[in-house]
Amino acid sequence: MKYLIFLDIDGTIYSGDGKIHPYTTYNIREAQKQGHMVFINTGRSFDVIPKKVLEEVIPTGIVAALGAWISVNNEVLISAAVPKESTLLAMEIADKFDNMVIIEGENNSASYHGVCYLGEDHELSKPEELFERYPDIRVSKFTYKYPLTEEAVKILQPHFEIFNHPTYAEIGLHGYSKATGMEFLRQRFGIDKDHVIAMGDSDNDTLMLKAAGISVVMGNGHPDVKKIADFISINCEYGGVGYAIRKIVLDKK
Repeated sequence: MKYLIFLDIDGTIYSGDGKIHPYTTYNIREAQKQGHMVFINTGRSFDVIPKKVLEEVIPTGIVAALGAWISVNNEVLISAAVPKESTLLAMEIADKFDNMVIIEGENNSASYHGVCYLGEDHELSKPEELFERYPDIRVSKFTYKYPLTEEAVKILQPHFEIFNHPTYAEIGLHGYSKATGMEFLRQRFGIDKDHVIAMGDSDNDTLMLKAAGISVVMGNGHPDVKKIADFISINCEYGGVGYAIRKIVLDKK
């Protein structure tokens, strides 16, 4: 049976210096030639996935925005958008708790209450400006610069799925996650769980790793995340994804 292979981006296929190791891309190609399917599985919305990643990895499909946006062979299968009222609430929280937020959309993104990696041109001066600039925007999820306070969580919880990480926070639509996106594709292709591989490096990959039949953590991964790994690979910057694919899939007898 063929494998479904799900890959986180940051710290997994994409290293801190912005490079993807050739051994990773080579073994992804080799796996695809054998009929295995390779998917990006990221918290990033589709709009903020680095084009370099898509051009070099050439994935079979993409699970983006914490499972709220899924495509296979360039066909969009799931495209769930945050309602306008909930979007405004997420931005109001940034004001109330002095926390910069990135509004991540399918095709447009912006920041509010601070400048982010998108640059000054994408910073909003008021929440309503988002819809003035991008009247047709479909918001997929939000990323806050800092973890959310308990009070902020209580306000947001009725409206969002909350992923409060040690150094930042992500919020998205209820019922969606990296794990649900993976399960959706597993069922669509009729693959048993034992042939689902997830690869990650940090705490925001935990749900995905636990839902996989085979969990792989990069050598540079967080020590706590390594505790749930079935296989610990070498560091991302040395081709950790390629090494794991070679050992688990390509060299399997």
